[in-house]
Amino acid sequence: MKTKLLVYSFMVFAMLSCNSKKSEVKDGPTTGTISLGVDESFQRIIEAEKVAFRDNYHFANINLLFKPENEAIADLLNDKVRGVVVSRELTDQEKVVFTREKITYRSFKFAADGIALLVHPNNADTLIGLDQLKALLSGKQKSWKSIGASRSGDVELVVDKANSSNIKFLVDLFALGNTGLSVSAAGSNKDVIEHVKSHPNAIGIIGSNWISDGDNPTSLGFIRSVRVMSVAKESSLPKAEFYQPFGYNLALKKYPLRREIKIILKESHLGLGTGFVNYITGDMGQLIVLKSGLIPLTRPVTIRQYQISQ
Repeated sequence: MKTKLLVYSFMVFAMLSCNSKKSEVKDGPTTGTISLGVDESFQRIIEAEKVAFRDNYHFANINLLFKPENEAIADLLNDKVRGVVVSRELTDQEKVVFTREKITYRSFKFAADGIALLVHPNNADTLIGLDQLKALLSGKQKSWKSIGASRSGDVELVVDKANSSNIKFLVDLFALGNTGLSVSAAGSNKDVIEHVKSHPNAIGIIGSNWISDGDNPTSLGFIRSVRVMSVAKESSLPKAEFYQPFGYNLALKKYPLRREIKIILKESHLGLGTGFVNYITGDMGQLIVLKSGLIPLTRPVTIRQYQISQ
């Protein structure tokens, strides 16, 4: 009798344990609700991916939290979001958190874009070298004349936010410190564009996916209201070596301020985060990347040259 009672008790305990484990997993590859932290620079491409994913999987709810890159990664480390969309990998110090807690993370590259530099529509000085941009950011040069431009006055560098991926990319590229930068924050990528439209001496720093989608009326409105600068590795290079942050130049890695967008996922089960990543890196998700004027990184891109006779 005691043996039967013990066996029965064990079975009940096992069933309750299984039920509790099942109840912990509230989402699957195409169902449930999760939150993702997204650097605002990548807002347009991720919103497009989310809409398409939701149209296919009606029981999937993905909350997108737009904030500066470092804040998004901090949320990931503190379990406030399931994943983040950023332009950099985790630092060694950030990886320690996962090692200490014995939690694995996965990183998926899915698109390439660039840091776009914008000027006022009436500004004819649209060529800049990386050496000149570094000098302006560090404060060693301040005026348009000092970088070989024809216009007078000081250059006003404008970025979206102090901790965004846009300025972080440039700080890391030029090995600059996080303090003493000659930049001002407008608040968002859209606000940067609006600021440049009304300030003739400004250079706006934004993510190129805000102006790269030729089929999107908003993107078209942005690109028509400003001028996009062409960038070279050195200001002394010939004009043919200056490139803009659009498809062909990004695909062939000619644009000097090219970067890669990735999703870092903190998910130990086959959940909604994994399902969303599989969609973005799959055929349909990569078509959305291409349509947005960015470069797909998980599918081949064919480049054809045409000669147009006039």
